[in-house]
Amino acid sequence: MADWRKELSGILERRTRASRAEQENALFDEFLQNVAGPALNELATELERHGRDAQIRTLPAAMQLVVRYGDVEEIAFRILKRSVPNGLVPYAEVRLRKGLRLVKTESVLRDTPTLTLLEEINSGDVINCFLKHYRMVLDSEQA
Repeated sequence: MADWRKELSGILERRTRASRAEQENALFDEFLQNVAGPALNELATELERHGRDAQIRTLPAAMQLVVRYGDVEEIAFRILKRSVPNGLVPYAEVRLRKGLRLVKTESVLRDTPTLTLLEEINSGDVINCFLKHYRMVLDSEQA
């Protein structure tokens, strides 16, 4: 008799986990639309004023800004998420040019001693994180 109770419990727990994942996906989509998207759009507009080709792509569970100067990709800045026990942590995956090489790295959107959750990140954090990495691209070109 106890076997069916375990099976029922397993079915219901899987459903709860699925709905948590659905809720997290909806929260992250909202973050991309209301926080990351506007920040990346502002950056793209300003970069284009300075002669760069800046394109924003919306990907499944991510948003990306790719900056090119002529035929050369300078930086690809992608906003992704990680699930942690107490929420979601957005972070940046950055592919940038250092000399002739493209280097990929990950970065938190706000430098703090503890993880910064999704609700705490604003457009300014996204812009500052991008600028920190883009500065590295331009500094390596001058070296």
